[in-house]
Amino acid sequence: MRGRIRVFVSGRHKARMPVSYAALAPLFADRIEVVDRPDQADLYLFAHVLDVAEAPLAVVEDWRARRVPVVLLSEEPFWDTIWNRRPTAPRRVVDGLHGALPVVQINHQTSDVFRFGQIPYYLLTHHRFATTYAARFARNARLSASGLRARLKAAPRDLCFLFERRPEPYHNAGWPEAGLFGLCAWRTALAEACTTGRVERLGASWQGGPSRFGLTNWYADKMARLDGRARIMGAIENTHQPDYLTEKLFDALANLSLPLYWAQPGHRLAEFDLPEGSWVNLAGLEPGEAAQRVADLIRKPFSDERIEALREAQVVLAARLGRPEPWLAERARLAHALPRALEAVLEAPRSADAEAVEQGAAFGA
Repeated sequence: MRGRIRVFVSGRHKARMPVSYAALAPLFADRIEVVDRPDQADLYLFAHVLDVAEAPLAVVEDWRARRVPVVLLSEEPFWDTIWNRRPTAPRRVVDGLHGALPVVQINHQTSDVFRFGQIPYYLLTHHRFATTYAARFARNARLSASGLRARLKAAPRDLCFLFERRPEPYHNAGWPEAGLFGLCAWRTALAEACTTGRVERLGASWQGGPSRFGLTNWYADKMARLDGRARIMGAIENTHQPDYLTEKLFDALANLSLPLYWAQPGHRLAEFDLPEGSWVNLAGLEPGEAAQRVADLIRKPFSDERIEALREAQVVLAARLGRPEPWLAERARLAHALPRALEAVLEAPRSADAEAVEQGAAFGA
C-alpha cells in the first residue's frame, strides 16, 4: 500500500465532499492528507464541475508542469444533471477560466464510492441523522396501531411539502438509460397540482422570507416543525439515481407521515424491505395523475392495512437506522472505498483526454 495520498481541495463547493465533512474526515486520516498548496498534491479534488471551470491559475499552471490528475468527486447527482454535460462518463475535459483540464469523474454513476451497503451515503455526512433516527424510530416503534391512527388523525395538515420550488424545464435533464434524471420540476408541478384537503407548502421559495439554510441547525428545525404535522408528506428526491437516497423519505416516516416518493424498478430503496403500503410510489405518473392519486388518499381515512404497514415500517427502520452497527459498517466501507478510488486514479495510465489537452495547449487551442 502506498503512503498517504496528498490532495489539494479547491472550489466554492469544496465543503461538500467526503474529505471535508467533520463527521467523515477522520475516516481517511491515515490514507488521505489535505494539503495547502497545489504543488504539494498528488491530485486535485473538486466537488462541482463549475469549480473545475473556475480552477485557480495556480492549479492550472501546476497541472501543466506536473500533469497531476484532476478529480471531480461529486456526491450530488443534482449538480451532475444540471451542470455536467457528461455525468456518466468516467473521464471528460472541462474548459475553464485559465484553460482546459482533463478530469476523472467519481460520482454515483462512475464509481462504487457512493454505492452504499446499509446506510445511504448522505446520512453519513453528519452525526445528527444517526442520533435523530435512533430516538425517533425507537419512539415510533412503540406505538400500537390504534396509537398511530390517533396520531395521524390529530395531524393539523393532510399533506405537506418542504422543498425548493424549481419549475424550470431544464430541471428535467437526464440520462434515462442510467436511471439518472431530475425530478425538481416534476415534484414542483405535483405540489402545485395538489389542492385537495389541508395542503401546506413550506420553504422560502413558496412562502418568501429567509432560507432555512441560514439557521444554525436547519435539520433540527425541520424535524421539530414536521413531527406529526401531516398525514402525508412529499419526500421526492431532487434527482432520481438508483443509489441515491437522502434523508427525505426517512424523515417523513420518522415524523409519522406517509411518504410520497418516486422510484423506478432497481432503485435501492427496495432493499430496505419496507412493508407495502408504508410509502407511495408515484413513478411513471404525470404530475396531474399523481395529484389525483394523492387526493384519493386524502379523501378517506387510512385503511387498517396501511396503518399496520406504517407501524411495521417504524420497526424495520428502528432496526436498520437505530442501531450503531449498520452505521459503523457503512463508515468502514466508505473509509476503504474512497482511498481505493483515488489510488486507482493515480495508478491509471495517462488518458487520451489529457493528451488532447496537452496537444491543444501546445498548439494554442
